[in-house]
Amino acid sequence: MARKITYDRKSLLIDGERKFIFSGTLQYFRHPSPKQWQDRIQKLKELGCNTVDTYFYWGYHSTAQGKYDFTGSRDIELFMRMVEDAGMYLIGRPGPYICAEIDGGGFPGWLLAKRGINFRCRRSGKPVYDPEYMKHCEHWFKEVVPRIAKFKNLILFQVENEYNFYPTPRGAVARFQGAVQRRFGQDVFMRLLSSGLFYKLQIYLQRRAFKTPGYRRENQYIKELYQLARKLGISAPIFHNDVGGASRRFVDVDIPAIDEYPVTNFVSDWKRGNPFARSDMFEEALDALKMDCPLMGGEIQGGWYDLWGGRGYEHNGNHLGPLAMDMTLKTCLAQGMSILNIYMACGGTTWGYTSSPDVYTSYTYGAPVTEGGRINERGQVCRAFADFVFRNEKSLLESELLQEYKTGDGELFARVRRAPSGEHFVFMRNLTGREQSIKLEVGEFKAPYPGMELWVLDKDGNEIDRLATVSNAKPEPLVSLEKKPQLSEWIFSVFDEPFKAGPVEGWKKVEAGNTDIDALGIHYGFVFYRARYKNRLNSVRIDARHLWALYLNGRLIRAFDNFLNKLGVGDDLPVFARVDLPRDLNKDENTLVLLVQSMGHNKGFMEDSHHRRGLIKFESEAATDLQWEARGGLLPGEFGITPQVDFSKFLNAGSKTKLPHKCSANAGLGIFITEFELNLPFPDRPAIGVRLEKCSGFANIYINGWLIGRYWDELGPQKLFYLPPGLANLSGKNQLAIVVWPWGKEIELGEVELSEYP
Repeated sequence: MARKITYDRKSLLIDGERKFIFSGTLQYFRHPSPKQWQDRIQKLKELGCNTVDTYFYWGYHSTAQGKYDFTGSRDIELFMRMVEDAGMYLIGRPGPYICAEIDGGGFPGWLLAKRGINFRCRRSGKPVYDPEYMKHCEHWFKEVVPRIAKFKNLILFQVENEYNFYPTPRGAVARFQGAVQRRFGQDVFMRLLSSGLFYKLQIYLQRRAFKTPGYRRENQYIKELYQLARKLGISAPIFHNDVGGASRRFVDVDIPAIDEYPVTNFVSDWKRGNPFARSDMFEEALDALKMDCPLMGGEIQGGWYDLWGGRGYEHNGNHLGPLAMDMTLKTCLAQGMSILNIYMACGGTTWGYTSSPDVYTSYTYGAPVTEGGRINERGQVCRAFADFVFRNEKSLLESELLQEYKTGDGELFARVRRAPSGEHFVFMRNLTGREQSIKLEVGEFKAPYPGMELWVLDKDGNEIDRLATVSNAKPEPLVSLEKKPQLSEWIFSVFDEPFKAGPVEGWKKVEAGNTDIDALGIHYGFVFYRARYKNRLNSVRIDARHLWALYLNGRLIRAFDNFLNKLGVGDDLPVFARVDLPRDLNKDENTLVLLVQSMGHNKGFMEDSHHRRGLIKFESEAATDLQWEARGGLLPGEFGITPQVDFSKFLNAGSKTKLPHKCSANAGLGIFITEFELNLPFPDRPAIGVRLEKCSGFANIYINGWLIGRYWDELGPQKLFYLPPGLANLSGKNQLAIVVWPWGKEIELGEVELSEYP
């Protein structure tokens, strides 16, 4: 029998009983084997969470229009059953758009290929209802929603995600933006918006927005998704996750949730100033909507994602530290938030070609539970917070604001909440630079710098509970490998067949103007293009995205990095590159080969998930356009968003070698294969990864044929790659293959070793 879920301004009521919902996001698709799911669900339970939140990823389940896969690592009913069996509630978020730093924001490649559709019913920063797009959303909902609706522990259901009307910068504005990002870093605008006058202006505009009629926003798109979810069996309250600091909130749902990431500047010290100023308006913002629903944090910062060429997750985690987690959770509680979901609570692996362009393989995120399954110091903060909340759950959920105190922009901030029982909850946050004391209606209180204190007083003013500042928590210890498997003997071969003229098997003729990967039906990863011509060409001009290399008659001519928009948001700002062709290679009969890697479709936050990938335009002085052929995949048989490759032919054709290895190669991929055995318990303690130190260009990493990592030697920052259980065999033999795409005249791979994964 399904639970009866109601709500009022204070909280959800489950079977008539008020419940504080402390949830953590765990994404099944970033844990590519059901073997991991149960362990990570248990880890969230150890954090103190009573709820698991997950997106359902449309593109992960649908590789072709009308085809859906809910088996194996895509068995969502098994995942939800594990959540239910663990005694936890479920928050289901099937999109259709999910963002999540996933290719196309979660839309399948076949849908992204439909150029005329207005994704998310938006165009040029305005709502544009698109019945064609809605038809495809309905098909997806009919596949996924009934599977979610059958679970009795479902307490909340989301339609859409972070809906907004930010138009994509174009033309001169986009070029200026790109120039600034190349000069000062891809995240320069995030840093600016989270600091100084820009941040204060956002707060001012936000507060003004509360008083305008446009703050309450109705939208036909969200309304129809809501109605469809109800028609397909959802009885739980339905929410939308509004963008943090939003000046408009969408009210065609039961609960307009808010997401907030206070710290997005990972250069400056976040403790100077008040990054929680937007959070300090949560209760005021909900009151302005005049909706009788609880305050819900659909996404509250559990970490932050890192970019290609970024500072690395160790830096991000250290920058936030346990203190940011502590202050963020307490600030939400001070606002009366009764539904709090941490994004991400559990780090994961963006395996295969599932990523949007901005992120690399690891998505450990600085989350309380690491990608390798270890509870870190931020997780210890969550444990302490959960213990406190559930000790005081009834009084907290019934409390109301009695007093608020702040100085300046909120660097010194205090709130007092009073429960009907007479208990008082006193919150005091101090970012002033020194220890502070303040006198409130219920007494005088002192907080260290930096810190946030929380006291519980009985009706006579006596302290009966306290949650002090948590800034020095310790992570679970890293378990060491007792005996590290050695990777001593490798089989090496050069795969050069696609770079030659050769037979036409495996190649498809490309129709004029349809050279991008979506038009070809490839959608993800790598694509080879080949064209033959007679006589000579002096030069060609190429626009291809994102990384490409041009070969003439089996020799590398030029490799080019056209990956300029590393945020995966907005205009791509591609460069049209000229390549001079050497005269000594031009013959009577010539073969050009272009190898292009897509780093993923933009994540659609700003109407940009439809940007083209692969070969966009090719120009030469030839009298007629070249006739192209194409073949998808870096290796034979590699296809789709999470490919598995058979390496047997390369084992048979290769020769033994040891690392480091370097050899000359006019054109070709270097394929390195080795085997090793593991004898580890499950769950994988210790977690294990493979570390690369150097390669000549770019490399794909495969475990037992599955693509589990992408390594960029020059840009990085990731060098250690997690081997997920289920893809990696913890009790037996494993095959590790590393495929090097050289951007020079040599194939090189440095030392490779297995290591504990943090």
